[in-house]
Amino acid sequence: YGAWALASKSEKLPLAAAAAIVSASDAYWFSSKECIEIFGGLGATWEADCHLFYRRGKQLSLMLGQPTYWRERLVSALEQ
Repeated sequence: YGAWALASKSEKLPLAAAAAIVSASDAYWFSSKECIEIFGGLGATWEADCHLFYRRGKQLSLMLGQPTYWRERLVSALEQ
């Protein structure tokens, strides 16, 4: 939806971008935490570079804005 809104220059782009950022950051954060848990149980977190994905997820969240900020923008865009 976000890619379509960007490509078609839709007026719903702010809504689509907020939804895409929220879902992508939640998915990245969840998968990096699960990676640490799974590979940590095996004792192979450093070999699988789980810590790099975890830190990258946190860094992207800080650079692009916290998901709570984007959720608020999404809710305000949906209310209008």
